Amino acid sequence: MADSPRRLLAHSPGFRNLVHFAVFFAVGLPLLLIMLVVEKLDSQRAWLPYLPFWIAGFLAAVTLFNAFVLPYVPLLNMVVRKNEGWHSGIWIYPCSLAACFMLFPPYAAFAAWAVMACGDAPASLFGRLIPAHKLPWNAKKTYAGFGAFVLFATGSAYLTLFLMPCPLFVKDGWPLLPYVWTLAVLAAISGALVESVDVRLDDNVRVPFVSAGTLVVAAYFLKFSTQRLPEGTHVQPQNLVHALIANALLGVAVLLFRFADFPATVLGMALGTLIYFYANWQGYVLFGLFVGLGSGLSKMGLQKKTANRTAEANEGKRGIANVMANLLVPALCCALYPLLHGRPTLLMAFAGAIAAALADTASSEIGVLSIHEPRLITTFKPVPHGTNGAISLLGTTGAVAASGVIAFAAYATGFVQIASGSAKALPSWVLAGACVTIFLAGLVGTAVDSLLGATVEDKLKFVGKGAVNFMCTLTGAMTAGMATEAWLFVAERWYHV
Repeated sequence: MADSPRRLLAHSPGFRNLVHFAVFFAVGLPLLLIMLVVEKLDSQRAWLPYLPFWIAGFLAAVTLFNAFVLPYVPLLNMVVRKNEGWHSGIWIYPCSLAACFMLFPPYAAFAAWAVMACGDAPASLFGRLIPAHKLPWNAKKTYAGFGAFVLFATGSAYLTLFLMPCPLFVKDGWPLLPYVWTLAVLAAISGALVESVDVRLDDNVRVPFVSAGTLVVAAYFLKFSTQRLPEGTHVQPQNLVHALIANALLGVAVLLFRFADFPATVLGMALGTLIYFYANWQGYVLFGLFVGLGSGLSKMGLQKKTANRTAEANEGKRGIANVMANLLVPALCCALYPLLHGRPTLLMAFAGAIAAALADTASSEIGVLSIHEPRLITTFKPVPHGTNGAISLLGTTGAVAASGVIAFAAYATGFVQIASGSAKALPSWVLAGACVTIFLAGLVGTAVDSLLGATVEDKLKFVGKGAVNFMCTLTGAMTAGMATEAWLFVAERWYHV
């Protein structure tokens, strides 16, 4: 016997997604509004702290109803699929939400509910309407569905976070909108990513938990990152969203051009996110120049480098150790920037570390292509290509050029201006002095790398190429940081800049 139209509707694709969507607006938003009303009326906060637990209890009761009663109630059991068994979203959905309200703050739990309910239905719909272009990590999902999830989930999360904002970002009773928007986007992206992964754990569990957890971590990160900085700083919450997008694009490019392996690319994207957030797009240009030029130089003359055994392993592809050695110091300089309350020292140290990393890369990758034998930096005696601590005229020229590229980019993009933390335009001589500082920091870092290579690299335990590269970037950072402090002392004390 053919199914009735009612049963056909119940089993149609996306029907339960629409039910989840409707339940959020029919139940979730009213609960949120009730909590807002209680917050206004409960001036003594006698009931408000317990309200999330009451909501969790209500959702737990819904869980029991859906599991044991709903399948036997006519009309309501339309959401029950045939032969579904015990593993059913009709009870996992409210159960996971009840757990969220028990574990996370109300703003995070409600926003996670919005992400799960309002992202899944559009993703399912658009995924069926535009079935082409599958996600590379899951052939069952499409870019169209992923984009629809992010778009609709962002809107619903923004609504909930506006009505019930994170308490960390409220001023004069109103939510700070840049933080609301940033948190909404982060919750939506994290929910879409975890929903798109093909794992056995039900998406009614993983989506709300990951979204709520992302919100809490992001909220405290943004609070730490901005509370110590002066008003009008370039470090704004939306930088975090821009950083994620920029690093996703850069990561794709790195993998396509085979500049690094996958683990190294993921680590580089994480460090790059910190760099973009604190150093803005201007500082990220310096980071991008190191990644692009440094990787390109490693590929240059690869056949000759392979022949004389001076090429990087894996045909020039960088690994995790290389990324840590070259980018950990620049990323830490940016991450510690708030501790100095926006003083230029650490951002300039970041630029010095990047200049040193690129100059060292250029020195070694170009120097091994020289037709003349290099000389050991400590004795100036001729040594074979690839010897630790060897220098050449060609390699030194490459280091000077690379350090100059970073210094010029710092000036051309306005990085030095934003690093100063000053709202007024700095005199040209101050900017020029800062760029010279970056340039010299790159050369000093390269020189230290060569000295350590000639004296201790592979001669002392635990001192290999990675440790020497780390010391190179650390030297560049310290040189630029100390020079910046001295430069600021002169500019502030005698020229009142």
